[in-house]
Amino acid sequence: MNQLKQIPLFFTFDRHYVVPAAVAFYSLLRHASALYFYKLYVLHTSISPRQQQKLTRLVERFPNADLTFIDVSRFDTQSEILQGKSHFSKEIYYKLLAADLFPQYDRILCSDVDVVFTGDIAPSYFLFPDDDFYYAGVGQILESGRMQTYEGRFNEAEKQRLRQEIMAGYLLFNLKAMRADGMQQRLTDFYRQNYHRLPLPEQDCLILCCWPQVRHLPLEYVVCNNYYRIRPSQLRFYAENASLPADRDACLQLYQQALEHPVQLHYVGPYKPWNSFRVSRQRLWFATLEETGYTIEYVKALPVYVAQRLKRYSLKRFLRKVYHKLTRRTHGK
Repeated sequence: MNQLKQIPLFFTFDRHYVVPAAVAFYSLLRHASALYFYKLYVLHTSISPRQQQKLTRLVERFPNADLTFIDVSRFDTQSEILQGKSHFSKEIYYKLLAADLFPQYDRILCSDVDVVFTGDIAPSYFLFPDDDFYYAGVGQILESGRMQTYEGRFNEAEKQRLRQEIMAGYLLFNLKAMRADGMQQRLTDFYRQNYHRLPLPEQDCLILCCWPQVRHLPLEYVVCNNYYRIRPSQLRFYAENASLPADRDACLQLYQQALEHPVQLHYVGPYKPWNSFRVSRQRLWFATLEETGYTIEYVKALPVYVAQRLKRYSLKRFLRKVYHKLTRRTHGK
């Protein structure tokens, strides 16, 4: 049995996200420290045995990691919250079940799969060893006007909590504290009762239920790909994020350091490297895809990606662009 200290991390996705998951897993483990053993888990309801086997073989390339799949179909009991919303899938709900699903751990990391890792996640797992908190993540960094979407749906006290929101693409859960305070039941009850008014379902639910027992991870643990298209002179930092320095120059320095050395690059919004073109930092995703050995699976999955995202886009044109992109990579052009 491996004697390295374990770092547990779970993901939630469906069968349509297997290729992005391969990119996420491979990039994560390629940058993993040899000092730790990385326990990866997938919470799912629809990933086939063949898909599981192939992902397991991918993870087995790395001697200090393994992968376990957990079928959570028994939790699919309320259809109105399990149909997905906007570009969010129903699987985001399963993030709220971590305290019961992982009784063997006092804390666990959680990540989305529309990401590429470019650094080691291990340091984040050990942060806040003595703090009283339920979860930690990267706070909102830039002004976005998102609070306008909450007008008319929430009272002033709720909106004040929502202003402290943490991005849900990468989280550290303090499972011990959540179990001690019965937080999972509170989260799942709130989610079911308020799903209809939550624009960012699990993210909104977490901050509304857990604030102020929330901590901030360093900025580099969630660097959104669209940040790279914003000129420094146009940056408007989010004033409600208490983890950011009040001084603009100091804030800009932290921000630029995160962009130069991200741990997780997150492809936010509905435009993903695998379903759109001209996505910022798309080349990195395709370069990692090539290393995973999942290029054929990606090509096979293209019609589904197109159907999901590009309803008004020419399928023939899209496939032609993908073919030329992959051909250029194969010939080193």
